[in-house]
Amino acid sequence: MSDAVLVREWGAEAFHHRVLEFEARGYIARRETYRITPEMNPETGEIIHLHTIEMFSLEPVTQSSDGEDAAARSKRRF
Repeated sequence: MSDAVLVREWGAEAFHHRVLEFEARGYIARRETYRITPEMNPETGEIIHLHTIEMFSLEPVTQSSDGEDAAARSKRRF
């Protein structure tokens, strides 16, 4: 069984940092799911980009001391 995590960040630097954190924990990026979606702030007209990728682990996810797994901690940010 694999555990999947969706990594989503508005900034490229933060996105790549989070992907590297998950890879260090044994997750593997599904490169075919990598997307960059442009979005426009309706008030300012500024274009920003949402970076998204799905990552999975073939190993069981370790639990933290509060009983929450890594996937749940990641999803909580959204």
